[in-house]
Amino acid sequence: MRILITNDDGIYSRGLRAAVEALRDLGDVYVAAPLFQRSASGRAMTLHRPLRAKLIEVPGARVAYGIDGTPTDCVIFAMARFSEFDLAVSGINLGENLSTEITVSGTASAAIEAATHGIPSIAISLEVEWKKVLGEGEDIDFSTASFFLRKIAEAVLEEGLPEGVDMLNVNIPSDATPETPMELTRLARKRYCPTIEERVDPRGHSYYWIVGRKRREFEPGTDAYALKVERKVSVTPINIDMTAGVDLRKLEYLRRV
Repeated sequence: MRILITNDDGIYSRGLRAAVEALRDLGDVYVAAPLFQRSASGRAMTLHRPLRAKLIEVPGARVAYGIDGTPTDCVIFAMARFSEFDLAVSGINLGENLSTEITVSGTASAAIEAATHGIPSIAISLEVEWKKVLGEGEDIDFSTASFFLRKIAEAVLEEGLPEGVDMLNVNIPSDATPETPMELTRLARKRYCPTIEERVDPRGHSYYWIVGRKRREFEPGTDAYALKVERKVSVTPINIDMTAGVDLRKLEYLRRV
């Protein structure tokens, strides 16, 4: 088996190292991950300049490259460099990735990019304190997340994903144990209510931060409800065909516009 591991926290993240350690004996592990933190980069590609790649020592990986680009860049690089894979894993991410906002997530988007190439993919994220989200995972215990990643990866490698499922988005509660139940979920509609916060620098010029207020109530059956309310491991099947599943005849009025 050939397994690709990537992330958006950067190649030095302990979460990525934990993922490699969890999967190293399931096959040949290849790593292509950003050299630096690239959270919230979505499916951005680097088209306006060349990419640079640096060989990095990652214990357990057959070969590992740090790329000065986005998570999507890393998947494209790996496909060009190493050809086909049997499984792609993005993570273990520092901080959960929930709701339809996974389209913003570099973690989920890397898995989506791999899925567009026909590779069964897993995006896996661990709930952590906000102040630790942009670090390298110091003092974070990845053992339970690694346990669930190994369990899910083995199942996907053995059984594959069913027709209509391109990737799995997995979220692990911070207090999870190996006995924590897994819940199959759908995406919540929204997790954050973003806005702009204006500040003024010492020279009197305005500058702006994008900030977000977290929602606290979620509909049962969603990934956010499973993680935040039920404290379960959420596993959401994702289909990258975003065509609305409706009777197209209901949109016939558009022809008359």
